[in-house]
Amino acid sequence: MAWTLARANLLKTLWRFLHEMARKESGLVTTKTVTSVIKVLGEEGLVKEALACFYRMKQFHCKPDSITYNTIINALCRVGKFSKARFLFYQMKMPGSRCPPDAFTYTILITSYCKHSMHTSCRKAVNKRLQEANRLFKEMCYDGFMPDVVTYNCLIDGLCKNSKIDRALDIFQQMHRDGCPPNKVTYNSFIRYHSTVNDVDKAVEMLNKMKENNITPTCSSYTPVIHALYKGGRLEEASKVLIEMVVKESVPRSYTYKLVTDALRKAGKDGLPAEVCRKIELGIEARDRHVKRVKDMVYT
Repeated sequence: MAWTLARANLLKTLWRFLHEMARKESGLVTTKTVTSVIKVLGEEGLVKEALACFYRMKQFHCKPDSITYNTIINALCRVGKFSKARFLFYQMKMPGSRCPPDAFTYTILITSYCKHSMHTSCRKAVNKRLQEANRLFKEMCYDGFMPDVVTYNCLIDGLCKNSKIDRALDIFQQMHRDGCPPNKVTYNSFIRYHSTVNDVDKAVEMLNKMKENNITPTCSSYTPVIHALYKGGRLEEASKVLIEMVVKESVPRSYTYKLVTDALRKAGKDGLPAEVCRKIELGIEARDRHVKRVKDMVYT
């Protein structure tokens, strides 16, 4: 009931309901109940109300746990309220705290700083947020928590997108040392970076490393490489990568397909094999139909 009221944005009714339940019988309103309400309010963008709910927990005769703290910190970070999120984080870190931070707490903060570093054009703000993400990452390791692949990937992606490639490679090496195998998301970050700065050979090298480690490249892996090869005038290599992409059961975007086929025709070179073209066109049609079905479901 509380979850439904929060989702419906009936806040006055929600507070009355929770107070009434807490007054009637001890244990009806639990930490789990309030945490779920905070989660919903955060998802709805009602962060001020989520924070109010967090501070009202004593009135409902329950206390926050680490999951509650993580939930409200996540809600605050989602809208860029980092100062309030840090305040709660340092509350968790106080000596004798009954809710110390865990690996997920650090991951929330690190990923949020990295994602929000790309939402501003102010270079100073970008650097500050990335520095904070790096500091938290080091603190996380110092406190004995092992970062998982999600933490590593968010930090690497943030560093790559802001041209901090040396630090990104340091983190990549640490992944290997810590026994955390990189996945396709990790490699895609490096492939996108090298393709963007026109270091095509490095992008191809990362793509090959990906395959050597038995990780199947996706459309997001192949596309930047194809575009970088095209921009570098290496049209035959671009077409070979496109063919490999199709052989590996990955469908290129229609723009990428048109880019390569038009360039081959203008250069007077042989086009893509007919079977490859047919497979691509069928794949694009199937994807378009799927997207249309999803849109119809969402908007009806």
